[in-house]
Amino acid sequence: MENPSFNPISSTETFTPPHASNTKSEQVRLLSESPEGARVYQLTTDIDLRDNLPKDKRLQVIEPAGGARCRTGNLLFDALYAMAMQETAQNSVSCIQDADYSHGQPMDMSVYKTGEKWDFVWTRDLAYALHLGLAPHDTERALTSLRFKASHLKVGIQDGFANQIVQDTGSGGSYPVSTDRVVWALGAYEVMNHLSPKQRTSYIAEIYPILRDTIEQDRILVFDKDSGLYRGEQSFLDWREQTYPQWTENDTLAIAMSKTLSVNALNVFILRLGGSIAAELGYPEESKRYRAWVHSLHDTINQRFYDEKAGLYRTYLLSEYGEHYLALPRYDLLGQSLAILLDIASEQQTRRILDSYPNGPHGPAVAWPQESNTPIYHNQSIWPFVTAYWVKAAVKAGHTAAVNAGIQSLMKLSAANLSNMENFDFVSGKAYIKTELNEGPTINSRRQLWSVAGYLSIVQNVIFGLHATESGIRIEPFVTQSIRTELFADTDSITLANTPFLNTINTVTIHLPEASTFVSERAKVTCVLLNGREVTASIVRPEELQSDNQWDVYLESDEPTPVNSPLRVVNVYNQNEIYTPRPPEWDDDKGGVRPNGGLLKLFLKHPATGSIVFDVYRNGKLHAIMKDSTEWLDLDSDDFSQQAYVYHLVARCQQNGLVSHPTRGRRYLPSRQKLIIGAHSMNRIGGSLIDKHHFEDWGLPDHQISVSGIRVNQSGRYAIQVSYANGSGPINTGITCAVKKLEINAPANELNTTGYLVMPQTGGWEQYQLSNSIIAELDTTQPYALRISEDPYSRNMSYLDSNVAYTARVGGSNKRYNFVNIAEIRISYIGFL
Repeated sequence: MENPSFNPISSTETFTPPHASNTKSEQVRLLSESPEGARVYQLTTDIDLRDNLPKDKRLQVIEPAGGARCRTGNLLFDALYAMAMQETAQNSVSCIQDADYSHGQPMDMSVYKTGEKWDFVWTRDLAYALHLGLAPHDTERALTSLRFKASHLKVGIQDGFANQIVQDTGSGGSYPVSTDRVVWALGAYEVMNHLSPKQRTSYIAEIYPILRDTIEQDRILVFDKDSGLYRGEQSFLDWREQTYPQWTENDTLAIAMSKTLSVNALNVFILRLGGSIAAELGYPEESKRYRAWVHSLHDTINQRFYDEKAGLYRTYLLSEYGEHYLALPRYDLLGQSLAILLDIASEQQTRRILDSYPNGPHGPAVAWPQESNTPIYHNQSIWPFVTAYWVKAAVKAGHTAAVNAGIQSLMKLSAANLSNMENFDFVSGKAYIKTELNEGPTINSRRQLWSVAGYLSIVQNVIFGLHATESGIRIEPFVTQSIRTELFADTDSITLANTPFLNTINTVTIHLPEASTFVSERAKVTCVLLNGREVTASIVRPEELQSDNQWDVYLESDEPTPVNSPLRVVNVYNQNEIYTPRPPEWDDDKGGVRPNGGLLKLFLKHPATGSIVFDVYRNGKLHAIMKDSTEWLDLDSDDFSQQAYVYHLVARCQQNGLVSHPTRGRRYLPSRQKLIIGAHSMNRIGGSLIDKHHFEDWGLPDHQISVSGIRVNQSGRYAIQVSYANGSGPINTGITCAVKKLEINAPANELNTTGYLVMPQTGGWEQYQLSNSIIAELDTTQPYALRISEDPYSRNMSYLDSNVAYTARVGGSNKRYNFVNIAEIRISYIGFL
């Protein structure tokens, strides 16, 4: 695919594009224009709209007097920017409400709500929206919104880190299953660049304790020293089975234990920002430490996530219990974009990413590949805010094909649907579709905050090139040949008027190159005038600005350049090109994994063994490939009595190379290699022993469980887990993932191993599952003592004062909630020392 054409985008006053699969026709009309120049537009469409709104398929868009506006000679372009500004105003509210908070009653505050169907403020939605394009328009509202998503500990909770970013309700009871709360730093940084020097000085002093305490808490509970990476669910892709294996629908521990590209990229940013502010505020040791952590994490992300063969970063390293990690060929668009924008990817990697990530006719999918048996939401979907990040990543690399395609996607989909929708089907480009194969998006909201911000960003930051920095304002337009000759063919200049920056108003006019002589991929800036005077510095400082500023930016065609590599475009109508095969299943009737003649034999089930091969992963590494068979003998397993082997199976299509999600792991352990300690054999402080099976009402800060005299039959490395139930909430939402500290002591009370048990909500107090594994080296020559307790870092989101208002379930009010039923301690041999 060459640089995408903008043929559907006309500059005529009445706009009617050619038919497409997701659009019959769209029109824009100019209804009126005030003496001051504010316009009223009417957008219409005759496609089927989500929820049949608006019912008459017409939308009136009103530019407020004195508000930011576009004048480009392309009426649709101007109207769509006006629609985004109107939707920004509609999301600017004086009260919010959510069924889980304050009994669903309104909460008064001037903030940004998340969308038409989402009447609350959510950390990630807000942060990405501010970072993309909202920050300059109402900085006070932005600051209030950010403050709402940070919190002190509840009154009476001592020790630990007192200032925390809020992780919203989520999978398995939120933090530490979900850990992308660090995205808050993106929004805070962008708003910081729109504050006056005095405001900025005050603000960094305000936010530094929040950044520092969140960094330090996560370093203890979420960071894995062995891998050098942070654990936790993907940022934004937070609907378990939508992008993780189906079995995570009812067990989120693997989500908590896995390492994801997006979360680790965001940690690079918060560490970088924390280090910078620490230096500015006079904390050199903290600054040095955080900057060292940035350097290490940057290198580790490239070592562990980058897939050289695909030219992309893997979306996650999957682990069930934190013992072994599967690096499968699965990818996500937001993670790739963040890796580019946050300077994790090299120039060469950036180019390969932009060339290699799959695009469809309506835009790039947020996750790749797709699942045919999973409803459309994150699976098989386009999310405009992620497309906007992709465009900004492409701008950074000068990848004009990706920029053109991304802008076209955002314009076409918002125009067709009369709103900046939450998401779209990747195949059809529709806001809702139902076929024999699939249905969705299952949830979709009009004027979704980050979609609105994403649209603003392609106008403000990309085409007009407005960038707020710590030092001032930089203008660097990105106008491609296609944008010039197809979007703005009927004009010599385009204007973005009345854009706020600090306490000034800025109008930017881009003087375009002659279309007939535009021979390069993009235009270059030849001259910038500010209020009639030429600007020679790359950044204009705030004190150089007047209250009202006129910028004139002159562009010319650059030297002819080689055409960018074409985008990778997949045929979305060919199911074999986008869908993964069905995952295999363990054949439990035959034992799954069992000894056979001194070796281990594997048995699986799958309906399509002819066209599918099965990749066998052993202890996280690709070990073998099974063809034309559902049984396989591991000839390299004769030492299984000395080394435990965990097997995962993955189906792979021989034709297109796409792979399924993995099975759950299976291992064979002789009875002598596992020790199970029942609750009746444990010592406890607090709680009650029920039916000699488990402890109930256990989990207050002073509660403990201990076992002494533990001996193993074989020296080596052991995985220590607990069998637990956490019925404090459902699988999919809540704030009460249980967290406790586990310690193993050798004789003379010498500490051998310590770690944190993560026990997500299981949906019921009778639903028992296994916790993560704490790895310890134990030998047969001495007994060990084990203790499970709470320390100042065994925290979930119920400890935050912001969740006093949480009324849906336990964890709200002024009480913390870290209760869990413990039934067993399991100590399993996993290998020799």
